[in-house]
Amino acid sequence: MVLNIHLWYFLWILIASVDGGSVLVQPCFMMQTSRHEAIEKIALILSNAGHNVTYFAHTEYKVPVDFIAAKINVIKFKYPSEKISYNMPEDIVQDAMTMTITGEIEMLYERGGITDTYLDTLLLPYFEDVSLWKRLKDAAFDLVVLDSMDILFGGIAKQYLDRPTILWSNAGYEQHFENWLMPLPLSHIPVVAVPFSDQMSFMERTMNVYYYLTMIWYKRNWYDLRDENWKKVADKLGLPPTTNSRLSEGDLIFIQSNFAYFYPRPIMPNVIPVLGLKDKPHKPIDTKFTELIDVAGEDGFIVFTLGSMPAGMDEQRLEIFATVFAKLKQRVFWKYRGPIPKSLGKNTILLPWLPQNDLLGHPKLKLFMTHCGASGSAEAVFNGVPIIGVPLFYDQRHHCTILTQRLKMGVVVKFTEITVEMLSNAIDEVLGNPRYKRNALKAQELARDQPVNASYTIQYWAEYVMKHNGAKHLQSKPMMELNFFQYYLLDIACVCLIFMSFAILCVFYLIKRFYNFVFLSYDNDKLKKQ
Repeated sequence: MVLNIHLWYFLWILIASVDGGSVLVQPCFMMQTSRHEAIEKIALILSNAGHNVTYFAHTEYKVPVDFIAAKINVIKFKYPSEKISYNMPEDIVQDAMTMTITGEIEMLYERGGITDTYLDTLLLPYFEDVSLWKRLKDAAFDLVVLDSMDILFGGIAKQYLDRPTILWSNAGYEQHFENWLMPLPLSHIPVVAVPFSDQMSFMERTMNVYYYLTMIWYKRNWYDLRDENWKKVADKLGLPPTTNSRLSEGDLIFIQSNFAYFYPRPIMPNVIPVLGLKDKPHKPIDTKFTELIDVAGEDGFIVFTLGSMPAGMDEQRLEIFATVFAKLKQRVFWKYRGPIPKSLGKNTILLPWLPQNDLLGHPKLKLFMTHCGASGSAEAVFNGVPIIGVPLFYDQRHHCTILTQRLKMGVVVKFTEITVEMLSNAIDEVLGNPRYKRNALKAQELARDQPVNASYTIQYWAEYVMKHNGAKHLQSKPMMELNFFQYYLLDIACVCLIFMSFAILCVFYLIKRFYNFVFLSYDNDKLKKQ
């Protein structure tokens, strides 16, 4: 029996290696954050499933140990290392935290998004090695996996390589997908930049529409290359001199979400929710952490991180966090790089990096203080830990609202208004009230209760796209081609309004004629009698 099991296992490996497809995986070059970890995980999943995976990276990219073990082929291209941004630019983060939502949207699309500077200094060098691109095209990959955030590269690579494409959306239902992936009923689905729930008041629904229209206005810079810039790339690769670079040509998209987490909403068949991509057995924590945790005893420890935020936190807020942490019984692991706060307590350990997911799975963790980034929020849900949300900008407010209002697994503290008293009260509330832990465990149970895990979902749909040489049949072509007025039936509404106006005018005209007829007849009869 044991021999038969091993024989079948050997045959399965043999079949996988024979039938395995050829896959090109491309991360986003604009920032090296948790987005990269997710794309790397997808590459590993496909490689472990028996596919020949090629990972396209810049010269500064550090190849993970897992890639070497999985025999993933990493191709590197020349990239101006001094201009690579591994984190969100500091000026964008600092400015966004003090802006209105409208100003923040404008800045992210104009400065943080796709600009001429990004194209000229970073993207164009990417296409300098025409021979490399020719080899990639000649490789005739069965599948190309792209990060949805890198709109420019994604559109160009899709058009040049002309292969079936799958996108990865790290932040969930990102706003710039709405016109081709899924309907967006603004009456109960908030746009990603706002801290609204799905139960909005009249004023919130009004603001939701306003912010949606604002994003529609600014996203033209996110979607489209200017004609002259597109031609620079087109000339190098022999592409038509058009601006057809939208990622709507992708066959499928994986969304970091599921309906136990995000608000229920309509989606298209080519949108595949995947939550728990990085969920895996927790690794043993390094000795330096275990020793510190053991010292804390039953009081446990707290993890505090603002993700990839630069070391530019102002001194006042820095001291607020340090002062409050110093008064706690728990150990505090604070992911931070920058000047040491004057009020730093002995129980607080500053770390430039920490094994976040492994720490969140530790039984002595009492609280997770987070900026509510997409990946950190998903890890909080999958580990069932109570949170204090400290959102800084954009989609972080959206994720924070979901965690605190929909899942009720924590509270929110506004970073711009934070005080010692406010932060202390928030920590006391979450640590002292067991309902937050109960709600977190319930959210964990719902999120994990899926027919298949995230790895199998990724593998199945990737192989589905390769098997059928694309998945255009899952897309709604009209939804991608309809303009704003057609999509919302505004053209029909205008025609109806014209007909209604005409009908009302006709009614008024007939009433006036009838009135004149009756009263004129009456006046004539009266004159005759006189």
